[in-house]
Formats: sequence, C-alpha cells, structure tokens
Amino acid sequence: MSIFASILRSVYKLSGAKKAFALPEDALRKEIEKQNRHRGVFTPTDRKAYYETIEVNGFPCLIVREHPKPSERAILYFFGGGMVIGPDKGDLPVMRKLCRETGCDVWFPFYPLCMEHCITETYAMVYECYRKMITLYGGGNVSTCGFSSGGALALGIAAHNNAQPEPLPQPRHIVAVSPGEVPWNDAEKARMQALNERDVSIDYAFMVTVEKIMRHGCENVPDYMLSGSRGDFTGVGDIYFFYSADEVLYGALPDFEEACKRANVPYTVSARPKMVHCYCMLPIFKEAKEDFAKIVDILKK
Repeated sequence: MSIFASILRSVYKLSGAKKAFALPEDALRKEIEKQNRHRGVFTPTDRKAYYETIEVNGFPCLIVREHPKPSERAILYFFGGGMVIGPDKGDLPVMRKLCRETGCDVWFPFYPLCMEHCITETYAMVYECYRKMITLYGGGNVSTCGFSSGGALALGIAAHNNAQPEPLPQPRHIVAVSPGEVPWNDAEKARMQALNERDVSIDYAFMVTVEKIMRHGCENVPDYMLSGSRGDFTGVGDIYFFYSADEVLYGALPDFEEACKRANVPYTVSARPKMVHCYCMLPIFKEAKEDFAKIVDILKK
C-alpha cells in the first residue's frame, strides 16, 4: 500500500466520518441535511471543456464534451452519496478526465435524492437520460459508470431497462465502483457485518437504515431498485466491479456475481485490500491512478 493510501485510510479513521452512518434515523437525517447545505446542482464556469445543462423530468443533467459537437459515444455517469447526499464540484475534474481520456461525452444527472423523493422517481429521471442518450448516440454507444450509490444506478439502468415493456439497447459497458445495495439475504448480511470493523468509511447500519429513506413511504418499489443484485442484467456488453476488499459493500459481490451468471453477462472484479470506499474515483495516488486508468481503458473500447 502506498504512503498516500495509508495516510488517507488513517485520515478517515481519525475523522470519525463512519460514525455518522451508524446514527439512528432521525439523527442521520439531520446529518444528511447538514452535509447537503454545501452540495447540490452546480454550473461549471471554467473553459476546460464544453458544458451544456438540459432538463430531464424536471431535474438538471450536465453534459461535458471535449468538443462543441457530440462525440460518437457517451458515458452516463452517476455520483455517489447513498441516494441521499448530493454531489459537489469535486466530481467535475473526474468528469473532464473521463471525457478527455475516453473520447466520450459524459452525462451527469443531478438525480432526485431520496430525502425528498422515492427511489422510483430517481430511476424515472436517470432512465429518461439514458433514453435521450440512446436516441442521440445510438444503441451500443452508451456506457454507464458510477460509484457507491451511483454504482448501483449504473447497474440499475440495465435492470430497469429489462423491466420495461419495450427495452432500449443495453449499455455497452457498465463500470460499478463499490455499488451500494440494501442487503436482502442472510448470507449477504453476514458478509457485510463481518467486514464492518475493517471498513473505515461506511457502517453496515446505514445499509439497513437507508431502505426506509429510499422508499420514502412507497411500498411498491421494485426489488432491484433497493438491491441491485436482484436485477436482470441480460443483454449488457460486460460489467466491471471495483472494490476495496476491506469495505462493507464488498460483501455484496457474490450476489452480483450470481446476477451476472444468471444473465450470462461477462464480468470482471478488481478488489484491492485496505483501500477506502470508492478510492479509485480519487485518482491522485498510486493505487487510485492505476485503477482509474483501467476504468478509462474499459470505457474507451
């Protein structure tokens, strides 16, 4: 493990960030509201790329391009935050880097958060983004990528698509970095709990508490929207998983692997020990740079 990675892990431990994820529901909601005061929709003002913001189902979607005209291919890219915490401008350099190094346009939906919306509304918005992208770029030219809850959405697009009466073409590639999900069987729960002490970022308790928040009072929520490994990924080109081998969400991997096998979709897993949650989306130290480069290589194929 590089010195920077070790320092980052220690910083997470000392910060006590994990404790917030173990708070009771009421206290957790207050903490989320506090964090969201400094997050949310942003409009880039730099000239490092070409930007356009469109409205989709009443919510903004930022499009990042290297050139004024659309590229031949595109990435639907999702921020993380447990479906409850919004993005910040720190996501922008990663979007520009993906755009520049893959040759793809990057679409970044500011999807509705489950503090105020049911997860079904989140899916409705991001799927409409995907529909617009398929119309513009054509089938086989759109990939999905995301981290944490965004990783769940990157996978969830495929499952949601297969649940439609008339499905669209499936994503060319799916890259899911530490995809979140509500544990839904005893084996998955046991694996996540066993990893809890080694995880310096996320507490297992949050993965259980967040289900109520995601439902937002709605009972008829498809299983795959809460637990992505229950979805049908049939027709996807290929799926790539990136994890820290010492994070709670790594406990969901066997269920995702089974989902890929059921759908007969080729998949690849990369898991590094002692990394922090979603480390490879912070490509400023050795391990993160190496794995971000792998993601770029996948998405530019």
